[in-house]
Amino acid sequence: MKIKLHLASLLTLGFLCSMVFAVVLAASFAVGRISWIFMISVTIIWNFLVWLLGPYVNDLIYRLFYKITFFDYEEIKDKPYAKFIKEVCDKHRIKVPKIGIINDRNPTAFTYGSASFNARIVLTEGIFEFLNEKEVNAVVAHELGHIVNMDFIIMTIASTLVTILYELYVIFTRIKTKYSTSRSKGVGGYLALVGLVSLVFYWIGTYLLLFLSRLREYYADEFSANEVGDPNILSSALLKIAWGIASVPDTEKTAHLLNATRAQGIFDFKSSKDIGLVYQNSLNERTLLERALLFDIVNPWAWIYQLKSTHPLIGRRIKRLCSLTSAPMFNFENIINTEVDRGRLWGNFIKDFVVNYSKVFVVALTILVLVIELILQVPLYIPTAIGGLLLLIIVGIMKVGYKFPKKNFEETTVLNCLSDIYASPVRGRPIKLTGKAIGRGTAGFIFGEDMLFQDNTGFIYLNYESAIPIFGNFYFGWKKLEPLIGQPATSTGWFLRGATHHLELFRFETTGKVIKSYVRFWAVFGVIAFALLCIIGIVALGFLL
Repeated sequence: MKIKLHLASLLTLGFLCSMVFAVVLAASFAVGRISWIFMISVTIIWNFLVWLLGPYVNDLIYRLFYKITFFDYEEIKDKPYAKFIKEVCDKHRIKVPKIGIINDRNPTAFTYGSASFNARIVLTEGIFEFLNEKEVNAVVAHELGHIVNMDFIIMTIASTLVTILYELYVIFTRIKTKYSTSRSKGVGGYLALVGLVSLVFYWIGTYLLLFLSRLREYYADEFSANEVGDPNILSSALLKIAWGIASVPDTEKTAHLLNATRAQGIFDFKSSKDIGLVYQNSLNERTLLERALLFDIVNPWAWIYQLKSTHPLIGRRIKRLCSLTSAPMFNFENIINTEVDRGRLWGNFIKDFVVNYSKVFVVALTILVLVIELILQVPLYIPTAIGGLLLLIIVGIMKVGYKFPKKNFEETTVLNCLSDIYASPVRGRPIKLTGKAIGRGTAGFIFGEDMLFQDNTGFIYLNYESAIPIFGNFYFGWKKLEPLIGQPATSTGWFLRGATHHLELFRFETTGKVIKSYVRFWAVFGVIAFALLCIIGIVALGFLL
């Protein structure tokens, strides 16, 4: 299977190299000489130095900010996980990496280095708190997989190529040629075109880089499964890590650590909290947990959100791990065949997609009509622009109504919502939950107006909006939120799920208090205000012309 990883890596790098080479060739042809080669050379040398010296710089940073302690194998050889690391390294003939331990309860793990000769594996204390011995070994094996596969070397090269593409875009759209006036006009046009091509290649290269990053996680998972002997162990570890990240209160230091290591960590912590909450609250409801994981696999919106992620969604990772064993933790194939109405799934997605991008369609149509009028010299620019903006208001209000349907708030549970594979980030599901607020949405932020809500099946974040924007939110978080925590309450609003899930709050009711949230109002107001400002600007421009 490693051959596939290397082949995919070579294909990705080959494509990126081809794009860079094509841009350089085109520029050379247009200019006649490569006067900007020094800048590209500096980029390559700089990235080489970052690759070579970066691990030592990271060591310094982690010592200063997170008080990391590094250990050689001999210092921790009595630890079970250290013995396991030694066995795997001897088997694959690589140097035993240094082990860094960070005193933080959030369970996470990551590796970095130039290659196996100076690799480090970093674990937080939370890994040992939330995982058993076998699961710790599975996580460590995943990190060793990155070292054995040498995938961070490929990532460094690919990142350098993408950086060069962006630099070429900047150079070719700003360069001033030293040729005669007659030649420079033509050369400048060629260079501008080449610069735009570079920018397009840069965008493509960025997504290729993310694809390669996700692919290397799959193969590190597979390496772990092979070394531990049971893919289910890593699946269990991933779910427990997700719960640990969701349950440990965020301090400023913890939040900084998770954000700083987001791309390096065993998975993206921002998309892990949801499934962690589901896991803890569905230990006796395996079917609901399976359906919650199934969202990552079958829902088209999940696939779109994954495109921008450095890590595969956890449901997809666990599905792949389950495919590596004859006794999987979850039987996804059976779930997909029996539980998924694909007609409903894709029908909802198409409606959501059209509604979500309806404003883009209106703007594009208005611009097209204006261009045609300019070509045909039809003096109807202002009426067309105003008509387009009025249509934009109508479409915007319809979108708000679609996202926040103000009827039939059904009584349900958090777990029921999270197991809904047809959930959407565009079409809100009107629901009512009974439970209590247990904390702020952002722990420790005294002006934070959002809440973490708990019912008897799980946790969900509530998004509150005051009638007075910004200042009203600050005041609510500062003065009014704290007395609500711990009180029996009912939350009414719209459940939305994309990369994460939350409830857009309509009403929060507790003993003797009814707190209204103006999410829907401000969504409508925002549409109208934006369009009216545009109309005023167009009319003013018309009078000036």
